[in-house]
Formats: sequence, structure tokens, C-alpha cells
Amino acid sequence: MSVCRVCCVGPVEGTLALGRQPVSSHFAARDRHIVTHDLSLGVCLACGVVQLVEPFPFRDLVPPYDWITYREPEEHLDAVVDTLLSRVTLPADAVIFGLSFKDRTTLDRLKRLGYPRCHLIDVVHDLGSTTPNANIESVPGLLTPEIARRIRAERGPAHLIIARHVVEHAEVAGRFVAALSDMLAPGGTMVLEVPDCTANLRRQDYTMLWEEHVAYFTPETLPQILAAPGLTSIGLDIHPFPFEDALVLTAVKRHGAADGTHTVPTEAVARNVALTRQYAEAFGLWTERYRQWCERLTRDGRKLALYGAGHLSAAFVNFHGLGEYFALVVDDTPQKQGLHLPGCGLPIVAKDRLNSNQIAACLMGFAPQIEDKVIANNAGFQESGGSFYSIFADSKRSIRNVL
Repeated sequence: MSVCRVCCVGPVEGTLALGRQPVSSHFAARDRHIVTHDLSLGVCLACGVVQLVEPFPFRDLVPPYDWITYREPEEHLDAVVDTLLSRVTLPADAVIFGLSFKDRTTLDRLKRLGYPRCHLIDVVHDLGSTTPNANIESVPGLLTPEIARRIRAERGPAHLIIARHVVEHAEVAGRFVAALSDMLAPGGTMVLEVPDCTANLRRQDYTMLWEEHVAYFTPETLPQILAAPGLTSIGLDIHPFPFEDALVLTAVKRHGAADGTHTVPTEAVARNVALTRQYAEAFGLWTERYRQWCERLTRDGRKLALYGAGHLSAAFVNFHGLGEYFALVVDDTPQKQGLHLPGCGLPIVAKDRLNSNQIAACLMGFAPQIEDKVIANNAGFQESGGSFYSIFADSKRSIRNVL
């Protein structure tokens, strides 16, 4: 057993080994070498955090193209800012840091509310990256305590740090949050947003797993990352979304030393361990059911298609070994067309290749919120006999509804 990457004390029980998997952002020509590593899931028996047993090195995760970006839900950000300002009072000249491009729109909201000293941390200028295209995957690896203290000396101690969807990328979450704490002034505030893995564990959706996400938090396990840096939680909010909710943890840096540790309740640890074991045990059963369904739909010689050449689609087809049943991946991003989905090697094409004479069904690998729009834009495929399904368990069009 390895040692937990969050509490840094407990043993991690390996539960699900997925073998060698590619870096899903490394779209390439078919003959290009693809970086792969062993991908295994585990759970800490002491604190209950679900995590990768051995994370991919962050430098191996840097995408090969400068046009690759990531999108997170933002419908809740007005509420996040309103709640934050109801809990803390910021001075008019507050120094505010955002950790990545994902925080830009939150900083824009704060600027409009009269806080002009907002700074977005730059992975090259501030963190010293020399790797082209370094992005969110590199922030936790590059932000050492030394660099954090230098940023604080150059720009002043922060009254507020916003860090959306970055903590889960850290190889050692507590160490990363400690570096963030070094940038804060005494009494300063930190807002951390991460995905909530609870629902996907329960419904046994394996597309949740991504080589870039090391830790998978729940409302009960997230607050413990505050203990070592001397931060105290002043609020944990859950914002509901399809696929996975957003957890927003607000904390304050108390004057002086750390004021104790956050202990995950024993019953919560036991619940997470049991849930993760069940998640792992069911993987083979779901894989077999997916394969049987794919066999039925492709008996007439037609193949299947994926829509959306992202890490979720790659996880679905690669983890379950379904590549043989698919002919192509449709994606509306022009730069992806002509490349191949890492792992299975499926060609990425434009939507005009979605023809029901060759394609029996199309499986959608994007947020359920936009399924109606995409289907409407591809009405000809459905009208000629093609079918749309979602790879996600929580979609109303989920493939699981017809297995």
C-alpha cells in the first residue's frame, strides 16, 4: 500500500487497476508516440479520500497544442461571490490572486464590485514554467513554498486567493494548499472549488476518472486539506450540476500557528471505503454490459460513433476496451479534426461524417446540458434512422437506459 496523498498518513488500498492509459489531451496522428502510464484508483483507509495510486507526472500531462483549454460550469459564480462577501469583509485595496485562467471570470466579478487589485497567476512569469503550453496541470507542481513567498514579496500578501478546479490536480493536496497559505496575509481568505465525486461513485460512472485528477473529494473529506497550513473553514457550499456537483470551501488563515486538525468522521471514512470498493467491483460487470450492447448494434456491419473528443469520451472507450465497435469521433473543434483520440486511435472528424448508413448510433461525451442543442444541429442523422445516447449515467439519454 502507498501513503495517502491528502492526509499523508493513512495507507491507500488499491481498488481498480485500469492498466496503461494515454494522456487524453495528446491528440495525434496515428503513428505518433503517445505517453502512457499505469492508471489505478485507490482509497485511503484513514481519511477516506479516493485518489490515484500513482499520479502521472505533471510534465507528462502538458498538452502538445496551445489551443487546448478546459471549461468548468460558471452559472454559480455570482452566488459564490455573494456568499464570500457575506462571510468576509475585504478592504477596498485588497490584493486578490486567481490561480489560473479558470479564475478570470471570478476576478472580473470582484473588479466590478470595486476591488481593482486582482492578479491572475501566470504559469510562465510567476511560476517559472519553461514548457510550451503548460497550463492548469502544471500549477500545483510548480507552485513551491519558495515561489509562493516570492510572489507574496513582489505583489504583497493576498487578502483573498481564488483557486477553482486546481487542488484536485495536485500530487500532494495538503502541500499545495500550504504553499497557497504562504501567499496569504494573516486573516486572509482562500476559496477552493473542486468537483464532488459522491454521485459518480454511487452511480458507478467511470468517466469520472481522469489522469489529471489525483484526488476525488466529498463534502466530508475536503476540509481536512486545511489543517496543516493553519486554515480554518468558514463555510462549505455545494452547487448542484449534472454529472458532478461543485464543492466550494471557504477558509481563513488564522493569526499564529495551526489551530488543530480536521478529522474525517469514522463513519464517513467507512462509507467512502465501502463505496469505492463497490465502484471497483462493478467495473467488470458494466464493461460486459457495454460490450454486449455494442455487439447488438453493430451486427449489421455498421459501427458506432462518439461525439466529443475529450477526456470523458476517451475514458469511456479506453477504460472499457470498446474501440473495436467505433468508427470515428465527431468533434466541432476544427483543430482536432484530422487527429486521433489517444489510446483507441479513432479518427476525429467533422459532423458531416455522421451518416446513418455507416453509423448505427452516436454516443455523446459532453455535458448533458447541451445534448438537446447538439442533437438539433444533427437532426438529419436522427431522421435517417440514427440514434443518440449519452455515455453518462445521469443523462436522460444514458446508454444505461437501454442495456
